[in-house]
Amino acid sequence: MRGFIMAVLLFFAMPLTAGDNGGAQTAAEKYNSGDYLGAVELYQREAEAEPDNPYVLYNLANSYFKAGDGDKALVYYFRAFKILPRDGDIRHNLAFALQSTGQKLVPDGIPDMVFNLYHYYSVSELKGLCAFFAWLGAILLAVYLFGGKNGKIKTAALICGGIFVLSGVWFAARYPSDTQRVAVVTVPRAELRSGPGDNFPVSVTVPRAHLLLIEDGKGEWDKVSIKDTNSSGWVLSKSIEEI
Repeated sequence: MRGFIMAVLLFFAMPLTAGDNGGAQTAAEKYNSGDYLGAVELYQREAEAEPDNPYVLYNLANSYFKAGDGDKALVYYFRAFKILPRDGDIRHNLAFALQSTGQKLVPDGIPDMVFNLYHYYSVSELKGLCAFFAWLGAILLAVYLFGGKNGKIKTAALICGGIFVLSGVWFAARYPSDTQRVAVVTVPRAELRSGPGDNFPVSVTVPRAHLLLIEDGKGEWDKVSIKDTNSSGWVLSKSIEEI
């Protein structure tokens, strides 16, 4: 148990530095000195400048978590995870942040190794793999057919075709769940109503930092369902933040 606690503290003790520029180094200094709100402010600027940099998003999430803002931390952990799901630090801290709110990253019954392998590549990377090996396989096949039917080229073309099929199936399996509109509750308790308006009764309340799936929208209201349950309703858009 002591070793586990030390590991957790170590993960949250130092922000990742890959991709940091001078501004992010200043943010890291604030983080390490315990000025987490100051680090949040600086990392937020970095995230606005580099919204697809998983390391900046991860560092911002760590700063929010240490500042006690768990819902914002989850937003940026998830954004970093979607871009670089194979990073062990990102995955570990996302799972830890979810666990602190009674939620899980890895569904029950699925071994961690299987989950990690399944999420090794991001959806965009899988899409890129499909396109790359489709083109490479087509080029090799053309060379084989019109360049003397070399056996090695044929083998290479078949390998490319196999990788294309594998990455295509992988992409098709991942795409529906990875492109769901997931949001985090950012108020103490979000009220889910039976319709899009204050005049509709509250059917259920959801605590801060819990995940919701956005299904539809109407004006300032979003139709949502609670992740992993059958409960659904309408919630004020300003009560949640989409990941």
